Amino acid sequence: MPFPDHIDRVLTAYRVRADTKSALYDLYLFLGDEVLEVFADLADGVTSATMLTPDDTLLIRERVVERYVRRNHPRWIEGKPTASLWHPREAEGRASGAAIPMGEFPELARKVSDQPLPDGILLLGRNAHLGGRAETISFDVVPRDVEDAVAIARAEGQQHTIPGSVGATAGTFDSALNVALLWEVQPNVYKPTGERNRAIAKIYRRHRNWHLVTLAIAIEWLRAQQTETYILRGSALAATHEVNPAKPVSETIVALHDRTVEQVTRAAGATLAEPTNADELVLLESCVMNHALRKHVLVNGAAAAMWKFMIPVS
Repeated sequence: MPFPDHIDRVLTAYRVRADTKSALYDLYLFLGDEVLEVFADLADGVTSATMLTPDDTLLIRERVVERYVRRNHPRWIEGKPTASLWHPREAEGRASGAAIPMGEFPELARKVSDQPLPDGILLLGRNAHLGGRAETISFDVVPRDVEDAVAIARAEGQQHTIPGSVGATAGTFDSALNVALLWEVQPNVYKPTGERNRAIAKIYRRHRNWHLVTLAIAIEWLRAQQTETYILRGSALAATHEVNPAKPVSETIVALHDRTVEQVTRAAGATLAEPTNADELVLLESCVMNHALRKHVLVNGAAAAMWKFMIPVS
């Protein structure tokens, strides 16, 4: 898909290279109009826009992300929702998702670990996940100090949900059928090692239990919606995320994922059950699975791919 005509005419008039324009368009789909504002600032700093290359779009992304955090962080502190950073791809750059402050940490988040909770803002992302898939939900903890949040946003890593968050739990919520699938407990930044992400080492340590906390927040939010909740097994991560077989998901990652799920489940006093045939029919009717996971379930069954999160009836 090309840029809207009025934008394309401006880029053509400035003689922006075709490959640069293509890279810029991809960024525009994910991040919206602010990409063009930052590009204009960048173009003003060079002799000719023809000098700008696709590599320059990496700088654009960095600047958009920092501007986003600095602009929205004060609103999150005040408990006010904002637009998300990431835009649903189907909106073609013209609309964003939402980042919604959630208030205090739920009781379960306080029970999942004996480590101190991060001093952060809880955020619910709706259609706010990198990649633009519809009906996504994500749960992040962003530091209350804006400079800490900016430092995390600048760090090396995936940065796939709310910038400023060390990591998130994400899934898909079919509100019509009241069914949800949590398919990811994934870091936004890489764990500091040596020189890599050394600048955020102290911040990372304060947020090191992000995986337990964000999964607990997700489960408590879904429980409040009285939602039938399913959680992906570690063994199905590769199939769901269509991981390159040449770079397989390690056994360590699979084990850590399952350990996180089991630890939060125990803290909640819940159990992990195998989905029944009736559950599988509901899952297949819903929008919670992507194409790759749906194919995996059709071949191997839902019980091979996920658990059903079960709260005992009191």
